[in-house]
Amino acid sequence: MLTRLAGASVRAALVAMTVAIPAVMLPDVSPNSAELSVLLAVIAAAFVVFEYGFSTPSLIEFRFAAPYNRLRFAVLAVLIVTLVLAFRSTVEHTTGTEIVVSFANASYDFWDFSISPLGSFMALAADSGPQSREVLAQASALGLTIGAIGAVLPGFLVWTFGWPLGRENFNIWMNMPTFSVGSDAAGKLRKAASVSVVFALSFPYLAPQASLAFLGPLGSISASNSQFLVWIIAIWAFVPAALLLRAVALWKIASMIGVETPSEA
Repeated sequence: MLTRLAGASVRAALVAMTVAIPAVMLPDVSPNSAELSVLLAVIAAAFVVFEYGFSTPSLIEFRFAAPYNRLRFAVLAVLIVTLVLAFRSTVEHTTGTEIVVSFANASYDFWDFSISPLGSFMALAADSGPQSREVLAQASALGLTIGAIGAVLPGFLVWTFGWPLGRENFNIWMNMPTFSVGSDAAGKLRKAASVSVVFALSFPYLAPQASLAFLGPLGSISASNSQFLVWIIAIWAFVPAALLLRAVALWKIASMIGVETPSEA
């Protein structure tokens, strides 16, 4: 029990630090934004302690199938840190920010094509000035690249190597408490994986349009909204990556069950 609580506390501290990074590292964050970040960090930490401090599952999938959640957390943490450095580059030029800006420029060149999700996101910055649009374009392209890497590399590790560790004792209910298996478990897992892929590929296009309809344009880059923009881009880039990684995990579990999809006559 004590070991489990200690591990949960370490996880909670890492999550709280990640949530607080934008408020700590971005320049001139308002006191109200800083206080809100502290509150969100405490809430996130409490949720992690609640999830990992008890032996029974609740909401987090694959809690007993390391290192799936560690990979997801690493992707989100890297995404947030690099986005913060990208926004810091507008007021500070260091080795770290210069490296991130160079990578962001290369990412923009890669994603600059007609049907790219980058164009859908940049519709949110239609009313911004040229400098703000440039920073937003660099940051959003950077988020897309890290999200893509965060889906492909962990997905490759999950599919290729021995995940889930100790899979001879893998328990679907313990690792997927919100998923109803029932009969034809492999078929349902494959169907859920396919749905995750569809949502992952649709989200980068549909989410900006929904945000534009409900929130309107993002506006200019300023000290008052850079923290908000970091989280908007982070969520926009991380959700598809997490969904694709989930699809790989579900398909891997379905293959472990050993039930082949019936072929049509």
